[in-house]
Amino acid sequence: MIDESRILHKLQAITESLSKLEELASMDRDSFLNDFRSIDSAKYNLQTSIEAMIDICNHIIARRRLRVPATNVQSFEVVTEIGLLPADALPVYRSMARFRNRIVHLYDEVDDSQIHDILQDRLGDIRAFVQSIIKTCCSSP
Repeated sequence: MIDESRILHKLQAITESLSKLEELASMDRDSFLNDFRSIDSAKYNLQTSIEAMIDICNHIIARRRLRVPATNVQSFEVVTEIGLLPADALPVYRSMARFRNRIVHLYDEVDDSQIHDILQDRLGDIRAFVQSIIKTCCSSP
């Protein structure tokens, strides 16, 4: 059985990170790119949001005794296969998992302007994940 309180705790962490990311997204591009604190904060909050998303997927997989994923990308795939995430969003979640790997392992190769672009264009993808999980796994948000 899924531990709903654990899922809700992770969703809360994602929501808190999103709030910080939205504040950073309000900065103009030049101000953002010239402030290492903003860049570092954005990277950290993106990483922790994606980590929490993966943790949620892995918790569901373990509790439902689903196919064990070999990678973070596969964690999103398994949860999508059982209909907890929309299939049309799977390419986005795959990209997120790969992006998380780049931040963690290839951190010196991450382009700061890409971080700004993500803040401008992709935060809705994280919000959509939160809504999908609330809708399919939680009796109360």
